[in-house]
Amino acid sequence: MNVHLQEEPVISAIRKTLIASGCAAVVLTGATACDPIESVSAARQVDDAVEQLGEQRSLTVEFGLDADAATLEKLIRESDDAQRGDGPPPGFGTFLSKARVQLSLHAKKPLAAAEEKDFSSTSMQIAGADGVMVEYRSLGEDMYYRADLAAFGKLAATPMPSADDLPEEARALRSALQGKWVKVDPKMLPGQAVLGQGPKEPALDDKAQAKLLKGIRHVLAREVTFKGRGDSDGTSRITAKANARSLLTSLAEKLEPMTSDLPPGTDLPTAEDFESVPKKQVKVDFVLKNGKLRQITFDLAQLADKSDGLKKGTEFPLTLKFGKAPKIERPDDATELTVSDLMAIAGSQASMR
Repeated sequence: MNVHLQEEPVISAIRKTLIASGCAAVVLTGATACDPIESVSAARQVDDAVEQLGEQRSLTVEFGLDADAATLEKLIRESDDAQRGDGPPPGFGTFLSKARVQLSLHAKKPLAAAEEKDFSSTSMQIAGADGVMVEYRSLGEDMYYRADLAAFGKLAATPMPSADDLPEEARALRSALQGKWVKVDPKMLPGQAVLGQGPKEPALDDKAQAKLLKGIRHVLAREVTFKGRGDSDGTSRITAKANARSLLTSLAEKLEPMTSDLPPGTDLPTAEDFESVPKKQVKVDFVLKNGKLRQITFDLAQLADKSDGLKKGTEFPLTLKFGKAPKIERPDDATELTVSDLMAIAGSQASMR
């Protein structure tokens, strides 16, 4: 039984979410070089809204795919992996149609300026139609986990280990298998990073960042158009449109000469990587409420072609919702992972060899 408890991927996921939001702002800021007044106004609205996200000290982002379950099931059954017998089990499409991933965080500084050490608490939830399947919380140097393994076993059509299979002294692991909270001190786990004490990721210097943004904005100003409308209740709906392949290949070609300015090990996509992307107009929809960014939606069905067999009008909207983060609290009933638990893991692994 392998246990891999690590906090950095959660922080990285949160950071990438904020970066994705920032990229939307870059797209719109770049478009302000266009002539239409409406396009400029819409761009400014979203740009300002994303800047406000960076000024906050807490945030919740929820990811969800609002797709028809029956259509997803059909696509999965007809996929190449399923035809080879390697596809997910029946019911996985239904799970995807209901699944939600929620990331929340609180920081001591505005999010745009926060580093790993500045996050005071974070959490992640993966939920399905029947409730939370996995949850993680981090407060200071303490980490908490719980998982509904029975639900995972049902989803994967695979039996899960039982708490009865573990010795009585492995209290925390027995609790984990029963779906209860487990507290983990990351210092006990070799190779695990503590919040704020892990290795720093390579970063672009100011000159390289300015050069990169200038290149992106040059392409986006040429490729993307924008249109927005406001409702009487303070809601603004803004749509960005572009030719999918033309935009992505143009960005790749523009950024390729800048590879030497990026941190070591950073790989940029090339124009060849986007040859399968359809040559057609796609759109991204933004919803603002009283000037604050509330939702970004991209219909994945826009990237489908005739060979995918989708009926006309089929939609697979991937939605990001932004809101105020709730207070992240320590679970009262968490069982602490001890050295005895780790020894029990090692013993069970040795007996299986």
